[in-house]
Amino acid sequence: MLDKESLSRLTQLKTDIQSSKEYGHGIVAGTTGRFGFVRLEDNRDAFLSPEKMQYLIPGDKVKVSLTKNTKDQLEATIEKLQEQGLTRFLGQYRVTKKGHFVVPLGDTPGLKASPVGRWIFLPPKARGRCKEGDFVVAKLTQHPIKDGKASAKILERLGQENEAYIERQFIAAKFDLIPRYNETAQKQLKSLEELFNKQEFGAKRSDLTALPFVTIDAASTRDMDDALALEKQETENGTRYTLHVAIADPSHFITQESSLAQYAQRAGQSLYLLGGSISMLPETLANNCFSLRANEKKPALVCSQVLDENGKIESFEFKKALVESKHKLSYQGVSALLKNEADEEYSALPDAIKSMLTELAALAEVRLKYRHDNYLVGHEQQEFDIQLNKAGKIEAISPREKTIAHSIVEEAMLATNICGGQLLQQQGHGLFNTHKGFRADRIGEINALLKEEEIEHGDLLNEQDYLTFVHALLRSDKAHLISPLRRMMPSSALSFTPAPHLGMGLPHYATITSPIRRFADLYNHWAISAAVGAGKFKPFNESVLEGIQQTQALARQADRELFQWLICQYTESLVGTNGKAKIRIVTQQGFGARLESCGVDGFVLFPKKQEKSFDAKRMTLTVGENTFKLEQLVDVKVESVDMDKRRIAFSLAN
Repeated sequence: MLDKESLSRLTQLKTDIQSSKEYGHGIVAGTTGRFGFVRLEDNRDAFLSPEKMQYLIPGDKVKVSLTKNTKDQLEATIEKLQEQGLTRFLGQYRVTKKGHFVVPLGDTPGLKASPVGRWIFLPPKARGRCKEGDFVVAKLTQHPIKDGKASAKILERLGQENEAYIERQFIAAKFDLIPRYNETAQKQLKSLEELFNKQEFGAKRSDLTALPFVTIDAASTRDMDDALALEKQETENGTRYTLHVAIADPSHFITQESSLAQYAQRAGQSLYLLGGSISMLPETLANNCFSLRANEKKPALVCSQVLDENGKIESFEFKKALVESKHKLSYQGVSALLKNEADEEYSALPDAIKSMLTELAALAEVRLKYRHDNYLVGHEQQEFDIQLNKAGKIEAISPREKTIAHSIVEEAMLATNICGGQLLQQQGHGLFNTHKGFRADRIGEINALLKEEEIEHGDLLNEQDYLTFVHALLRSDKAHLISPLRRMMPSSALSFTPAPHLGMGLPHYATITSPIRRFADLYNHWAISAAVGAGKFKPFNESVLEGIQQTQALARQADRELFQWLICQYTESLVGTNGKAKIRIVTQQGFGARLESCGVDGFVLFPKKQEKSFDAKRMTLTVGENTFKLEQLVDVKVESVDMDKRRIAFSLAN
C-alpha cells in the first residue's frame, strides 16, 4: 500500500498532468469516411480517428483534450459527452445478415443519407414491424459513448419511397408537425364537445342570429373563421355601411393556460401543406364546434363597423354574440353571381342575400380606393392552383384568378384587423404586426440613390415623412424604384409593443380574424375578450414571443421544403421548354425569375468570364447590351433540375 505521502504525490502528479493539457469544447462533425472532427468553439477543427468516432455521433456536444498527432494535426481525445446530438431522427430501415438497422437521414431536403455515417442497431422488440427500405421515425435508445455500440427503436413507419404522399409524410415527420394530445388535452376536448352538443355558449351574448351572415371561402373549406353581413343606410350625411364581421370564438372555451392552448401555441398555426392540412386545433373543434357552419347557431366575437360612403371607418364595436350563417358560399360561386353567370344553386339564393353580396362588392371597391388614397397597398403576387394526382405528385398548375369575391373577404378582414389593432393599442396589450419601413442600416444607400435620381424627401426614418415619400413615389414616373427599395426594408415582425405597420401605412395592425387557424389571433381574442368584459387575460412576456416567431418560421420552412420538393419533380417534365418569366431577384451572377404560366422559380446564371455590371442600389444587372431589372418579363428556357439541391436552372431563350 502507498503511504499518505506517496498518495499525495500521485494526486499532485495527476493534477499537474490535467493542468498541462489543453481542453476545448465543440460539436462532433462527420465525414464521408469513418473519421471525423470536433468543430471547436474557437472555430478550429480537431481530428477524430475512426476508432474514436465509433464512440460518438455527429452533432454530439463534447469536452475534449487536444494534442498534436504524428501528422502535426490537432487531434481530440474525448473527455466527456456533454449533450448527445441525436435523439429523435428520421431514417431508413435496412436489413442485412447481421441484423436490422436504421440509417439516419440528414437535414438536406428529401430522402438522403446523413453525415451520421453509421448504421444503428435495432433490437428485435424495437423494430415496429417495418421492412427493408421503409422510411421511419426512430429514437436513439443507447448512445455509443460507453462501448461503441448504439441502438434505437422505431417510433413510426412513414412508408416506402414510391408510396403515395411520401413527401408530405416525410416533411410532417421531419418537422414533427402532427400533434399528439395528452390525456389532459383529450379530456378538455371531450368536455368542449359536450358543451357544443348542449349548445352551452355562455349567457352574456347578444343574439345576432337574425342578421343575414354568410361565409365566403373555398368550396372545400371546413374550418370557417369568419362570416359577413352588411347593412346599408341612406342618411342626411350620405350613405353609411354597417359591416358585421362574425369571428369564431374559441377563446371563450379554450382558456389561456389550458392544455389545448399550450398545444395551439406550440403549433403556431394551421398548415395547408400540399396534400392535406394540419390543424392548429383538434379537427373536431376547428371543423365542427367552432366553425361557422351554415344553418347552425354558433358563438362568435362580432366586430360591427360603421363606414362612410368613401370607405372610412367612423366607429366600431366588439361584442360577444350568437350568430347563424345563412349560407356557405364559395369564391367562384359569388364571383359568377356578381357577373350574372350564376349556376342554378346561386340563382336560387334569396334576393336579400344577392342584394347584400352586390353591396359588399361595392363596399370592397370603395374600401380598396380608400386604402390606396390613405394607406399603402402592397404589390400583389400572382397565386397558383396546384392539382395533385393520386400519388401525391403535382399533376397540373394554373394561375389563380383573383375575383371580386376574394376582394370582398380581403377588404372585410383588413378592416377588422385594423379595428382590432386600434382596440388592442388602446388597451396596451396584444400581439401586433409591425413594420419599420426602411432599414436604418440601408439609409445611406437609399439617400444616395434618391440623390442620383433627383428625388426630394424628408427623414425616411420618420413615420410621416416615410409615408409621404412612398405615396409621392408611387404616383410619379419613377414608381419603378419601389421594387429595389423594398429590398432595403425589413420583414414585418410580431411585437407585444404597439407600433406602426409602415409596410401597410397603418398606425397599428393586429390580426384577429383567424383564431381557429393562427395562434397570434387566438392570443388577441383573449385580450379583446378581457377588454369587452368577457374574460381574463394574462399578457405573455417577451421570452414567449421568440418561440412564437420561431414556430412560424419552422412552419414556413416546412411548407417551402415540401413545395420545392414537389415542384422540382414536376419541373423535370418541363426541361427544354420555353416560357415567359418575371424577374424576382437580381444578383451579381444572374437573376431569379418565376414562370408566368405555373409559378416555377429558376435562376439564370451567367458565366463568370462574361462581362457584367451590377447596380446594387437599383438592383439591375447589365450583361452586354441588355439590362435586367426587377419585375421585368423575360423569355427563358428550363435548362435543368438538380433534385439533390432542389434547384432549377433557366437560361435566356433568345
